[in-house]
Amino acid sequence: MKYVKLITIIVLMAGVVACEKQIPMTDIEPDPLMVVNGIQQVGQPARLTIEKSSFYIETTEDFRVKDVRADLYVNGEFKESLHVMDSGLYFTYENWETGEEVTELSYAYTYCEGSYLLQSGDQLRFEVSSPEFEKTAVAECTLPSAPDVVSFDTVRVAPDSDYGDVMVYVLALTIDDPVGATYYNLKPQGALTGFTSSDPVFADFMENVQIDDLFGGSEYYGNGSYNMFNDLYFDGKRYAVKMQTAYYSAYMYEPFTVEVTCVDAGFYQYMKSYKAYDYVSGGLLEFVTEPTQVYSNVQNGIGIVGAQSQPVVMTIDLTNVEP
Repeated sequence: MKYVKLITIIVLMAGVVACEKQIPMTDIEPDPLMVVNGIQQVGQPARLTIEKSSFYIETTEDFRVKDVRADLYVNGEFKESLHVMDSGLYFTYENWETGEEVTELSYAYTYCEGSYLLQSGDQLRFEVSSPEFEKTAVAECTLPSAPDVVSFDTVRVAPDSDYGDVMVYVLALTIDDPVGATYYNLKPQGALTGFTSSDPVFADFMENVQIDDLFGGSEYYGNGSYNMFNDLYFDGKRYAVKMQTAYYSAYMYEPFTVEVTCVDAGFYQYMKSYKAYDYVSGGLLEFVTEPTQVYSNVQNGIGIVGAQSQPVVMTIDLTNVEP
């Protein structure tokens, strides 16, 4: 009886192996898409990077698109064709066998730049085409006005409860907000290398996967170039955005500086979706979370073409204040 069972198992396993079918990955490889990216800023010429998407198992470093034409329309009228050039990143190293210096391509893409200086209120339309793609990629954005920043002040300065030589600074950035949806971005500079905030304006960008969120203890950790918020809580009113930072006051040689810009809705939605993706990407939550679709505003392609205003730079000089 045991032999009969053994033979049955072997036959079943053989049947399963016989039913296997190997599917070449090239058969499921999607057609490449045109990737168009660029953040347009008031007072600067239009700039775009043009690439072609690649299958995730590919190892190519060359994403350049051939014979690109990128046309800019401003307020519905043709303004110019952007100057197109190849660009890329290279790295140089010494060959340990020959001792010769070798330069290799790390990343290559197509770069486009215009000559017209963009103005506040300009409605931009980009049409990007190439013989490599059947359809023309189209993206639109509108350049916002600069924010009306009233002040940037210290609300409170006190010694840190755990480290006596460290001072905690509570800061307030006061803005007169216009009526209608407005989106802001903060870029800390100088001694203000970063900040924390529990201000509700940052709710869309707070760490929403931390256990602290279950108890209402979440804070926003602001650093780098993009710390965005909208005016949902203060539409059309004056509002003071609160933030906090800690510093060894005795070693403060630069003032606290923040660069404030307004951004368009598309750029805001892109950063919001990218933050949501970044919070779970590569961690344990990635296995139990639905994939996050990163926002794109490029028709017949993918990418983000956003806009931001001229920056307003605000400074608090505390370099001569005794700790």
